[in-house]
Amino acid sequence: MEQIFWIKVVVGGLALVTILYFFAHIRYGAEMLSAKERLRTIISSFLANFFDTFGVGSFSSYFALRSLFGLMPDPKRYNGSLVIQATLPTALQSILFLALVKIDSITLITACIAIALGGIVSGYFVKFVSRGAIFNVMLITFVITAIVLIMNKLNLLDIGGNLEQVRGTKLAILAVVMFLSGCLPAFGVGYYSIVLVVIFLLGLSPAIAYPIMTTASAVQMPMTAIPMIKTRQFYSQSALIMALVGCVAVMIAAPIISNIDTSVLKWILLVVLAYNIWTLIKAKRELAKN
Repeated sequence: MEQIFWIKVVVGGLALVTILYFFAHIRYGAEMLSAKERLRTIISSFLANFFDTFGVGSFSSYFALRSLFGLMPDPKRYNGSLVIQATLPTALQSILFLALVKIDSITLITACIAIALGGIVSGYFVKFVSRGAIFNVMLITFVITAIVLIMNKLNLLDIGGNLEQVRGTKLAILAVVMFLSGCLPAFGVGYYSIVLVVIFLLGLSPAIAYPIMTTASAVQMPMTAIPMIKTRQFYSQSALIMALVGCVAVMIAAPIISNIDTSVLKWILLVVLAYNIWTLIKAKRELAKN
């Protein structure tokens, strides 16, 4: 699997460049953290990145924990810190899952390129689509998929499988949906759950979703992080602590996922869907208030 090796090299190289660039500018994000704040940052990072490895986006976890612990008060520096710290854990997630989960290189590369293109193109039309419309589509998709999953677990519907690759029409469908998924971050929405859903509905093994979504993120994060470092939108200590602790969490979580049976992964997907349905409903209510 020579292609997989070179994907790992690219992912590792992008992360290394970002980290070196961060250290070259670290003095611009200086902050003073108390021992209590450091401990809270460590706890937040471990929990967020551990569950992120399972498919529950770390950004939403950080948002909840930030409100609970009162960390990183400046919104712009907070957002930048999240993106910067995610560069290292997502790269590690990608490299680990590419080593632990058997995946077809064509399926992986197609999905990752489609997501990356979606991220690039979305910036041009984000102003024409409302977040409310995006939330509605995702909410309907998640609810339908949750129903399908429950029916599958009750042996009422035979769907989902153990395929390691797709070709032809299914590969084309995967590319289109991954492209649309890549557009979601421009609207402030993560795409991990959508990737999990699509992988399941195409009959692929749920485990295949993890190297796809983590590799796509590992390529995207540095491209977003470097401009934020350049414009000094970060907290240096917080970002560094979160990145290092996040890597520890990933190293614990990734082997667990790779050794879990497919049927158990379907239950994990159901839990992730339930969580995302709840957060989307909450986000829609907040959007309606504003």
